[in-house]
Amino acid sequence: MARFITTIQLHNAAETDYETLNFELEKQSFRGTKTSGKREYNREGNVTLQEVTNAVLKAAEKTGKKYSFTIIRNKPVYN
Repeated sequence: MARFITTIQLHNAAETDYETLNFELEKQSFRGTKTSGKREYNREGNVTLQEVTNAVLKAAEKTGKKYSFTIIRNKPVYN
């Protein structure tokens, strides 16, 4: 099972824009937290990087704002 961590920043956005972003990503099983002007979202499951990227693009575009994002695939380290 893959785990992805995504950080998204909406440019010149109001809180309502982030509410729209949260709503759209929650519909696609993302869980989010707020960190100093950016939002961090986690997505776990049988999903690919491409599927996560498409979901983030679709949600960010719904806000009507310019945006930037980073997606990291989290891999556990075992000893």
